[in-house]
Amino acid sequence: MKKITNLLVAFGFLSMIFIIAIYVVITPNRETSYIENRSLAAPPPLEKEQFISGGFMGQFENFFTDQFPLRDEWLKAYLHLQSSLGKTFLMGYYVSDNGWITTEPKHSYPKSELSKGAEKVSELYKRLEEKEIDFYYVNTPHKVSNMQFLLPEYIERGAYDQVRNHFLSSLDEDIPKLDMIEQFNKTYTEAEMKNLFFKTDHHWNAKGAFKGYQMIVNWLAEQQNEEPARPDALQVESYEEKCLPDKDFVGSFNRQLYLTIDTVENKCAYTPKDQQYNDYVVEINGKKSAVEDVYGRAFHREEEEVYYSTLHTRDYREMKITNPDLEKDGERILIIKDSYANALSFLLAQQFYETTYYDPRHNRDRSLLNYIDQHDFDLVVMMYNDPSSDGAIYEYAEPTN
Repeated sequence: MKKITNLLVAFGFLSMIFIIAIYVVITPNRETSYIENRSLAAPPPLEKEQFISGGFMGQFENFFTDQFPLRDEWLKAYLHLQSSLGKTFLMGYYVSDNGWITTEPKHSYPKSELSKGAEKVSELYKRLEEKEIDFYYVNTPHKVSNMQFLLPEYIERGAYDQVRNHFLSSLDEDIPKLDMIEQFNKTYTEAEMKNLFFKTDHHWNAKGAFKGYQMIVNWLAEQQNEEPARPDALQVESYEEKCLPDKDFVGSFNRQLYLTIDTVENKCAYTPKDQQYNDYVVEINGKKSAVEDVYGRAFHREEEEVYYSTLHTRDYREMKITNPDLEKDGERILIIKDSYANALSFLLAQQFYETTYYDPRHNRDRSLLNYIDQHDFDLVVMMYNDPSSDGAIYEYAEPTN
């Protein structure tokens, strides 16, 4: 009887493996994961060299894992199980009782890499100084490092403050620096801070971005001993807050958790009451584009889902906004940026004649210094949400590819 039972168990196990294998073979392979926002592994090539080197099995394991039947549903079930068991971190994320998501703290402190990055930024500053181009560094407030209070008290805080302070103190002392994390922490209580960021995404929301816009423009004006080009455009009363309450928000953190967190988000954007955005001339990678195709796409399209990038703008390799109202006296500014500037892009363009956004993550095939030489900028602002140990984003003289 025991032998028969063992045979039945073995037969059942092998049958399940066989059925899964057939399913994987006959089902069209998914090229990307909408939830994880990444490419999925393709079937490995049946090449002799791959079998000899042993690389085939590794590639096949990645392919099988990515293309496993009902993979997303299994992972959702796993997350629900982990949550019911009271796990603090789900796949590296912490979820509070009221639906706030943040990441497991990072404790790495790559001092040497940070120092090298700061040295590169300082070299850029000196090169621009020779060209008589003003340079400024702005550290925008990343949700994870700015809101560690979301974590339970028993969780050790990350090394974010150490990383940021070391990087900023390593920059040339003559570089004007705005640490917005410090300013936000000085200005807003924890309760107020929660009104400035998305609950399930890693970015600031429209309210937070507008506060940041005011802070940046006033600070730049102070550094230049001038008044902002348009002081009226710094008043929130000059804007209409447009929201999309009936659409679903897809937060970047929630996406990594397979959209298992159901919570209410502020799906809004600020639009000038004078409709100045309509006068902008927008160029994406050197080609003109309609304003509605670049800014606030969620308000012009029928898609049921809203993203940070469709409320504002998405990452572009290069975007230039020309504001004809300031053609006579306005400045030409280059902003070296990451995704946090996407919510600022049209706001900041109200204060300058030409506002160019350059994202190093999408320009690794060309030199930033050559790009600056080919254009006429009055000032350059580096605007990152937090210092990074990724040396590639600080390589300006040569392409990093």
